[in-house]
Amino acid sequence: MKKVLVLDDDLDILKLVQTILKINNFDVQVESEWQRIYTAVESFAPDVILLDISLGGADGVEICKKLKQNPETSNISILLFSANIEMAKRVSDCGAQGYLSKPFTIKELIQAINTSIN
Repeated sequence: MKKVLVLDDDLDILKLVQTILKINNFDVQVESEWQRIYTAVESFAPDVILLDISLGGADGVEICKKLKQNPETSNISILLFSANIEMAKRVSDCGAQGYLSKPFTIKELIQAINTSIN
């Protein structure tokens, strides 16, 4: 079972994405506080991180850069997501595997995760 770590400061989105991913046979862990991302990555060892760009007090692109620069986490696929379509341009800034624009469909979410894993 593939593991997906989701970081978003919007609790409603976290609950919804968690439910969708569990129904689609993913092992899911969610975090609403960006400060916990590094501990969660270490303990959960995800295959994919779904990372909101606009986090209260942090920039998801900067978190992505740090994860991609660390040899222990550089191999983890990262998908950025945001309600601001202009943020899609920042995907290449950090080495993320993809971008999802909020709102996204269930099909788009599952397809993006499966594509990033394979």
